Amino acid sequence: MKIDTDKQITLLENINKPSNLKPSAGTTTQQKQGGEISDLVELSGKREEVNRIKEQVKAAPAIDQEKVDRIKAALKTETYNMKGELTARAMLKSQLLDEIL
Repeated sequence: MKIDTDKQITLLENINKPSNLKPSAGTTTQQKQGGEISDLVELSGKREEVNRIKEQVKAAPAIDQEKVDRIKAALKTETYNMKGELTARAMLKSQLLDEIL
C-alpha cells in the first residue's frame, strides 16, 4: 500500500485553516474592519441563580440545632430509640467511602 504524501499535506493544511472551524453553541463570529474574525462568547443567565444559591447555602446553619436539642432531650429521658442495624450500616458506609476516596 502506497501512501501519497501530497494528500497528507493537503489534509493537514485543510485542518489548520480557520475557515473550516465552526463556532460552538453560545458563540457568535464577528467580522472586524481589518478582515480579522473574532469570537464572542455569551454566558447564560445561570450565574445569578448560582450566586443566589451559594448565598443561601452560606446563610444556612451548619448544624440543625433543633434536631440536636431533640436528640439530647431524648437521650436524657432515655427515650431515644436507636436502630443498631442503621447505625452499623452508616458506620460501614462511612468506612468504605473513606477507603475508596
